Amino acid sequence: MGKAFDDAIHRLFYWLGLKIHRFRTACFLGSIIFTAVASYGIVFLEAQTTMDPELVFSPVNAPWRYERAVLTQHWPLDEQSFYPGKSYQYFGYVDVLVAGKVHDAFGRPNILHAKYLNEIERINNYIVHNLTVPVIVNGKTYEVAYTDLCMTNNWKCFLNDHITMLQPRSKWGNFSASIAEFAKDIILREVNITYPIGWRGSEPIYFGALVGSPHLIDDEGHFDYASAVRLTYNTRDEKVGNISHLWRKRLTDYLTNKEHPPSEILDIGMYHNESLPAGLQDVADALTPKFAGTVTILFTFCFAASVVLMNHGRGVIGIDWVRSKPMVVVAGIFVPLTSIPTAIGLLLWMGELYNSIVNVSPFLVLCIGIDDLFVMSAAWHRTNPEKRPEIRIAETLEEAAVAITITSVTDILTFGIGIFTPLPAVRIFCLYTSVQCIFTYVYQLTFFSPVLAWAAEMEERGTHSLFFCKAIQASETNSKLKLHLLAGSVSRKSQRRLAEERRARDLSEIEAPPPSEVPPPADSPPTDEEQRADSPRIVPPEPSSERTETPTQAPKKTSILKGSGRVVPEESSKIKRVVRFLEDKLDHSDNKDLDPDIGEETLVNKLFREMIGPFLLERTTQMCAGLIYLIYLLVAIAGVLHIREGLNPKFLVRESFYLANFYELIDETLWQEGLQMQVVVNNPPDLFSKEGREGIDEMIHAFEGTYYTMRHNATMLWLTAYDRYLEDQEKDVFIKKPTNSSEWYQRCKEWLIIAGGRTLWEKDTVWAEGEDYKQLRAFRFQVGLRNYRTPTDHTESCKLMRSIAASYPQFNVTTFHEYYPFADQYLELKPSLISNIGMGLGMMLTVALIMIPDWRAACSVVLAIASINVGVLGYMTFWGVNLDSVSMITVIMCIGFAVDLSAHIAYAYALAHGCPKTRAVTALEELGWPVFLGAFSTILGIMVLTLVDSYIVQIFFKTVFLVITFSMLHGLLFLPIFLMICIPETKAKEKKEPPSEVAFDLPSEKEDKSSVPPPDSEEDRSSSADSSVHEYEHVERGEERKEKEEVKNQEPKIKDQLAEVKDQEPEIKDQTMNVDEKVEEQTQKCDEHPKTEIKDQLEEKVEKTEEGKHEDKSEIKDHEQVEVIDVIEDVKDGDVKKESTPDRPVSRAVSEVESDDERRPEKKKD
Repeated sequence: MGKAFDDAIHRLFYWLGLKIHRFRTACFLGSIIFTAVASYGIVFLEAQTTMDPELVFSPVNAPWRYERAVLTQHWPLDEQSFYPGKSYQYFGYVDVLVAGKVHDAFGRPNILHAKYLNEIERINNYIVHNLTVPVIVNGKTYEVAYTDLCMTNNWKCFLNDHITMLQPRSKWGNFSASIAEFAKDIILREVNITYPIGWRGSEPIYFGALVGSPHLIDDEGHFDYASAVRLTYNTRDEKVGNISHLWRKRLTDYLTNKEHPPSEILDIGMYHNESLPAGLQDVADALTPKFAGTVTILFTFCFAASVVLMNHGRGVIGIDWVRSKPMVVVAGIFVPLTSIPTAIGLLLWMGELYNSIVNVSPFLVLCIGIDDLFVMSAAWHRTNPEKRPEIRIAETLEEAAVAITITSVTDILTFGIGIFTPLPAVRIFCLYTSVQCIFTYVYQLTFFSPVLAWAAEMEERGTHSLFFCKAIQASETNSKLKLHLLAGSVSRKSQRRLAEERRARDLSEIEAPPPSEVPPPADSPPTDEEQRADSPRIVPPEPSSERTETPTQAPKKTSILKGSGRVVPEESSKIKRVVRFLEDKLDHSDNKDLDPDIGEETLVNKLFREMIGPFLLERTTQMCAGLIYLIYLLVAIAGVLHIREGLNPKFLVRESFYLANFYELIDETLWQEGLQMQVVVNNPPDLFSKEGREGIDEMIHAFEGTYYTMRHNATMLWLTAYDRYLEDQEKDVFIKKPTNSSEWYQRCKEWLIIAGGRTLWEKDTVWAEGEDYKQLRAFRFQVGLRNYRTPTDHTESCKLMRSIAASYPQFNVTTFHEYYPFADQYLELKPSLISNIGMGLGMMLTVALIMIPDWRAACSVVLAIASINVGVLGYMTFWGVNLDSVSMITVIMCIGFAVDLSAHIAYAYALAHGCPKTRAVTALEELGWPVFLGAFSTILGIMVLTLVDSYIVQIFFKTVFLVITFSMLHGLLFLPIFLMICIPETKAKEKKEPPSEVAFDLPSEKEDKSSVPPPDSEEDRSSSADSSVHEYEHVERGEERKEKEEVKNQEPKIKDQLAEVKDQEPEIKDQTMNVDEKVEEQTQKCDEHPKTEIKDQLEEKVEKTEEGKHEDKSEIKDHEQVEVIDVIEDVKDGDVKKESTPDRPVSRAVSEVESDDERRPEKKKD
């Protein structure tokens, strides 16, 4: 299946290359127009950008969404009846953590010290009363303060009264002497400042969420030290949302001003509902200029890699501005740059959401596009430069597009799998990146290939690749400056035209002799002058250095003209031209004897073939590689076993962003102890009954005192306060406790009206309406949390609380905390990761089996991907990277990157021929350098990410760096060795007839066999390409039918050639007799050369030549037969040397005659 698909896709891309070359202008302009239209969708970017971290970083079907909905359903937000900490669906809150600046020797100072509390009170008063925003209403400007925007309860704002309670009691107020004692008694009796719960009369105050890291001095919870104090500001959003937004922004500017900080002795951290989205946007804004730097670096690198050097002579080595391709480099970089706005705009057109995490994808897509650029460039340089541009473009796509297709399809499928993950951040990122990869692949064909076609035409004409003028040759100038800036290779089109003209001239000289050399009639004997002029001079060969005889004069070069039997003197260059002409004609008539894919060898290819490849495949190197891989795998497995999970919210923003300071302070204080978790009982039992009460008490105690929860003294439960109220009633006023359930609930509702903590407790119960108004539908309580610092703590705590709730199904218990969205993300990571990796590997195996001809090579690619993934997961643990939604994106991404490098090598190995070592060296020679350049350019492109002080960006850099490093190590070292082991057989070289030769070089029956091809022209190429396309489409019907058609077309030609050879036999005999006569006459003049030996020698050579010509009679035309005789006569004179490769027909004839001379030393001696 893989072989058949490989052949089909080669033919498809060859045909596509011809089409692209022909319609290059239309393809190029079409790509530009489509990009412009699709990119218009970016105008919807702001409207469709989502910054909600709960939506982006938590699964779509996460349990926390249901749990928060339960709280919202029972206790919806009421801005006029609000209590802090009782609602989780409002967006106007601001949390401020205040701590003393760290002392180098003593750490955090005691925030309860008077100077710190006074400073906090000053800042709080300024925020509440003096921090205003201007609002224009009916042409008048009003200054709106916090007290105008705050949420209220009984028309009263919460103004952080706990600051006053933490102050010394002497500062609570100035009482006159008459009431001082009375006030003191009330303060001592009614105000109790204890941790975690204090009391103001009968109203509880949860100090666990207001002070951080207190130092307790007794069992009642009094404390004399705290490291931080928490302030809260809650603004309305329903009717004055815009003004509240402006006020929060003004508050943010005031508290985070680094040039003019609000206090010199305090560290202040703040958080509000828009802080995290603003932090994510800050990361995106920091990436934008870095992307421009990445483009600049990669362009410089690619430009340097595209430069071709040439020796201009006179010790000057400069750039070959004809073969260098800076225009192609620009197009290669523009491919990903245009695919990015195309994909983003198109998806926004379709209504997809956007998130700032997508801003990282352009770095990855750019590196993918650069990798394709190197593969295409390498394939271009492997084409035969003597072929026409349209053929070279077709062959480039035929070879490179297959490799690019494999990597592009795997990249697209890898990110496509991520689209179906339940994590929205991963889905959004993979969706946008996948579509960008699609357009990168399409634009490689419709944008990059047309530019490469134009560059091919420029190289054909010898045009300067940078200035678009004709490049000069080294012989045309003596200026070194011009040599460096304007010199280049000779125009191949001019070279081809000159060669064709030379061939035509040589043919005319051979087949149409001048009038002065027209032979006389056969019956008229030649004159003495003619005999002297035309007779060949037979002289002994020059003696070797070991001989002492005096050398004779070198013989003259002669040839026999067609039909005359005369021997005519000829120059050496004439013979060279004849031999070259015959060989070129034979090349056109029998392309199977030549390899049409031979291109210009580069230093890098030679380096990989002769040095790097053999070194990597030596036995010692293989043993070292095996040891290195074993160590690599053991360390990776150890890292996987100790992998950490979770994304700490403080890592979502840059270190320089103000939110980082808030997370640092809350990590030191409230995350250690003090936060509260909501527990909702949706189906409460009869709380008056003993069984129901015991069940509730058991459930409450199950939540308390665990590793992640505080003891009972930190539980805020209305039921405990109500029980204390009933006891006080019985003790103080002798009112007995309720005796039945109805009375119990009746008195409970009355207590909620008169109780001191009514504003708090009424937010924790839900009563039925109508006749069942005494029925309690649901209630909730709060449990204090501790050891809640790391993402792992969040995850484990969430799992524990949910498991406790699930163990009491009769009560239908629901738990919730504001960090549950992140915990659900962590809980979803491993299952999603395992699922995505499994699906990715399965998909990669399917693609590899389809596109790689050898199934063992395809399986090797998948094993390499799995090995790379294990390495990335293991080593990122040691590099301080946790498994979270961001790193999961990069792990999914690493499957695609791993395929890019490994698939190239495996594909090249599967196609190579020879022994396993030869095949491995061939794979490294052909694709080792492009693979290295692609990997190195990717690392170079992401190096700028190290300049962004964001954990998210650093995760991308670290994981991509690991992926590329391990992929390069596998592709260039481990995989070739493994392929040699699993595919050990030797592969014979197949006799391949490339589509290019079939399309362009098959002779036509109507074609004039003696005609000379005219010089190239654009019209000729266009018509040739058209006919080639039709011919190629015909050949595609099947190899078997093609061979039959070929034999059938060649049959008349072979018959004609056989007839011609038979017609020439008498003429050849006449020529031989004429030679014999001339030899005999000349022998009489040279006594040292016996007549019989000379005659025998010449007869034997002529006979061999005739036999050789009869063997090749199906391939040589009339004028070719005559010129062979010319060469033979020159050989007899000892003047002709080998001028061509011995495997060609003419060269074989010359070689046989010369070798025969060498085998008869006795003739040379004479």
